[in-house]
Amino acid sequence: MTTEYLAETPVTSDASPLETACDAPPPPFDERALLAHYVLRDFEQAVANVEQQLYESEPAPDASSESPPTQEALEALAEERRALARDIVVGAWLNRNNPDWDPARPETHRPDPNDPLLAILQSVQEPAPAD
Repeated sequence: MTTEYLAETPVTSDASPLETACDAPPPPFDERALLAHYVLRDFEQAVANVEQQLYESEPAPDASSESPPTQEALEALAEERRALARDIVVGAWLNRNNPDWDPARPETHRPDPNDPLLAILQSVQEPAPAD
């Protein structure tokens, strides 16, 4: 919508647009949505940090190689790196209260069954009930 359109279009209501906007009740505050936003932001930042560390620990590509990796191969490696970073972060968050957890030993993975984060993740992963 352009300013010309607004200038040429008469207002059909007696109330000004500002009065109408101010009279509308504000949307209800959604505390869970705000919390989810912050958790997702922190999670994505943690994944990005781990992904960067994984990238830095990889050996440099061999410049003298006869066939350098293709763009598709580099993208596949980046996707694998991102998936590994996500797995590491999820494992660390779920085991944050588990002093015996060792990422190299899967049998030590024991998240607290009363952890609210676990409940949220399970509710997200569970399929919706059929109507």
